[in-house]
Amino acid sequence: MNNFMLRVEGLEKSFKQAGQSLTVFKDLSLQVAEGEIVALVGQSGSGKSTLLQLAGLLDTPTSGSVWIDNQPVSTLPEKKRTAMRSHDIGFIYQFHHLLPEFTALENVAMPAIIAGVKYKRACEKAAQYLQDLGLGHRLTHRPAQLSGGEQQRVAIARALINDPKLILADEPTGNLDPETSDIVFNLLMEQVRIRRIGALIATHNHDLADEMDRVLVLENGTVF
Repeated sequence: MNNFMLRVEGLEKSFKQAGQSLTVFKDLSLQVAEGEIVALVGQSGSGKSTLLQLAGLLDTPTSGSVWIDNQPVSTLPEKKRTAMRSHDIGFIYQFHHLLPEFTALENVAMPAIIAGVKYKRACEKAAQYLQDLGLGHRLTHRPAQLSGGEQQRVAIARALINDPKLILADEPTGNLDPETSDIVFNLLMEQVRIRRIGALIATHNHDLADEMDRVLVLENGTVF
């Protein structure tokens, strides 16, 4: 069996809008293997963020199935879906969403503490992840004291802290200047490869997309 960190089969998602049904996806399928970094590109409004929400168990499909680490997950009860989001999926967004009153170390440690890791161990692990991302000297700094690139590296460390099987990223460098974007993206790719995580990364940056293992184009409700 292929070790797919993410598998989507026959996905359909429809919404009710102004009394009519709007279908975003119909019979959409894709796979992301262990250690593979896949770019998801498409025009604004094509459904990239919606697809990431479905893959990340933040929403449920109208039909079709989502599998994570070869386990069917789209029909799990909400308690188990929440546990999977905490332990098996790391989310990275365009805006870092760091908690301003906490230090970089505390922001990264927080998901581990919530998942039940002891405070001391969570902080030790957070410090190591920040060190791996070149922020070992910034552990006690709050977000307002960090540059945009540093804040996004903290967000990457936070997404990695619970050793997820899958990273889902929505324009993770879209708020950064080109030079900083390259630095942050290369660090993200390095961590994904080292840790053998699957990654699906939505981006408008075709130069970054071309550096990934594979590019999927989302158009008219399907990928190719």
